[in-house]
Amino acid sequence: MLIKLNSLRLRNFRGYADSMIKFDKYLNVIVGRNDVGKSTVLEALEIFFNNEQTKMDIEDLNVYRNGDNKVILTCTFEVDDEATIVIDSSVSTQLSQEYLLNSDGYLEIEKEWDCSKKSIGAKDLKTYIVANYPQIAAQPLACEKISELKAILKNSVGRERFDNTDKSTSSSIRKAIYSAKIDEHTAFELVRIDTAQEDAKNIWNSLKDNLPYYFLFKSDRVGNDKDAEVQNPMKAVTKIALAEMQSKIDEIIKSVRDEVEKIGLETINKLSELDVQIAQSLVPRTTTKAFDSLFSFDLESDDGIPLNKRGSGIRRLILLSYFRAEAEKRTQTSHNKSIIYAIEEPETSQHPDYQIMILDALQRLSQDGLHQIILTTHTPEIAKMVLPEQLIHIAKCSANQLIIEEDSETKIKNIVQALGVLPYAQTQTVIYVEGRNDVNFLMNLNQSIPELREIIDFRCNNISIVPLNGNNLIEWVNKNYFSGSSLNELHIFDNDVEKYGVLITEIIKAGDKRRYGWVTHLPEMENYIHFSLVEQEFDIDLKGYHDSWTTIDVPKTLVNLCMQNVKNTTERENQIKQMLNGKVSRQIRKEHLEGLEVWSEVEEWFKKISSFHNGTLKSWIVELETSNNAECSTV
Repeated sequence: MLIKLNSLRLRNFRGYADSMIKFDKYLNVIVGRNDVGKSTVLEALEIFFNNEQTKMDIEDLNVYRNGDNKVILTCTFEVDDEATIVIDSSVSTQLSQEYLLNSDGYLEIEKEWDCSKKSIGAKDLKTYIVANYPQIAAQPLACEKISELKAILKNSVGRERFDNTDKSTSSSIRKAIYSAKIDEHTAFELVRIDTAQEDAKNIWNSLKDNLPYYFLFKSDRVGNDKDAEVQNPMKAVTKIALAEMQSKIDEIIKSVRDEVEKIGLETINKLSELDVQIAQSLVPRTTTKAFDSLFSFDLESDDGIPLNKRGSGIRRLILLSYFRAEAEKRTQTSHNKSIIYAIEEPETSQHPDYQIMILDALQRLSQDGLHQIILTTHTPEIAKMVLPEQLIHIAKCSANQLIIEEDSETKIKNIVQALGVLPYAQTQTVIYVEGRNDVNFLMNLNQSIPELREIIDFRCNNISIVPLNGNNLIEWVNKNYFSGSSLNELHIFDNDVEKYGVLITEIIKAGDKRRYGWVTHLPEMENYIHFSLVEQEFDIDLKGYHDSWTTIDVPKTLVNLCMQNVKNTTERENQIKQMLNGKVSRQIRKEHLEGLEVWSEVEEWFKKISSFHNGTLKSWIVELETSNNAECSTV
């Protein structure tokens, strides 16, 4: 069952009186001033999922709570429609069939801590499933004993149907009751199902095992040989590796438990021969510890220097390398449990080039359908590389009120103020493209091919490349956000979407010398990647496609030829696109483009960008306007 985090609601937790944060299912960047509560969001999720690295504490209770001594953290999750859950030992069902989803169709889990005492223990936590439940009984059926369920069924159906219903498990009885009592007239109400009651315990135990893994990487320095920046990635690897062999672990635990309890019973039997009363009061019980606690890993340098004595930048690079390794690994494997990586300020102590590399690795991870990434940052470079809907802005309205802005335009304005710099433009020139893959492709061409880098070096000249993505692209172009400014805007779009060509034509016709653009000659950026590089990367033979390579839909063609271990075809195509525009495009050289007869076109792109950036555009546009209009009209 693949479950993705959809939202977090914090009530009475630290500075949050009552706030709701919605998450993008792929990548999230939390922005805000110092001490506004960015890290609090990450730690609240750590408490919700693990309560290990950060534990709920009595001091987490909001000071402006008005006598309410309960902290409540509520998460909603998007659940695969076809996903099933095993409730009884062998019975599987869908959450919707058990009416365990809220009114929006999400799984909603609420955790409530009683903070009225001097300290908080396990008994002070209550967990609820918040569900839009049919009003057919005094309380949700999952909270009833099996004997009561049988009585409800008997009063709901005739004798024959009662006799023919499987009454061996609670879930089968509930299913029969739902079938008999729910129709189009049934009223539904949002209820809290206490997971400590009856079969709700089994449901929660199964759900708990299917919730995402959550790993929090803090920016704090602990300063010992087992630095958290090293241990946390290694702990994450350990948990994931153990989860992948969970069935084997369960078999081992069961075998050990059976053997220990067998010997325990034999011991009690022998004891009863000596003293029956003492023997009768004894019961063999087995407890186990988490398997991941048995493992610890160290990274040791050859010269014997402890890692914590190295520079903070080196320690952070280990974290970067972990995510890059994960990104590569996930293109080769598929799993059915999602993973959330929450990272405080990944740019800490890093050169700008490494900041871009770590975000690139995290973006690739977030797009594999399995990972969900949540970052906090103070860096405009990080904020400007993601989509507006992936930005979360937290602002303090007053001492006891925090605001999470959802309106896209207002949010961007607030982020500009919070960061002190316009996140989408720190330079005089911005290149707008369709999507993140196009960003990677253009940047990799520029940095990997010396002849193009000599024309203009994007990094040395601080050229920003911004993905606009689909409808956002059209809206951005039409609204002309930077009208009246001195910011130069270049728009480079694929020619496989007719309406994008029309946009370019409109930009040129408007006669605004601050904005210019063109569409590519080939359908998509992937068509500019030589087939020999693709054959080498994926170990496939593309002979049948050599002649038509510059006209076909490359990713869709490759979907049927490689990475068959990724079962979902949409995910497979996304991963193929990421690899082509990421790792593979970095291997492109001038001779590859010449082999596809597109070198002169690509070289012209960078000459135009250089002229645009260096202010020699106006006379140049006049000369090219006619030919570019002709090009766009044929798209």
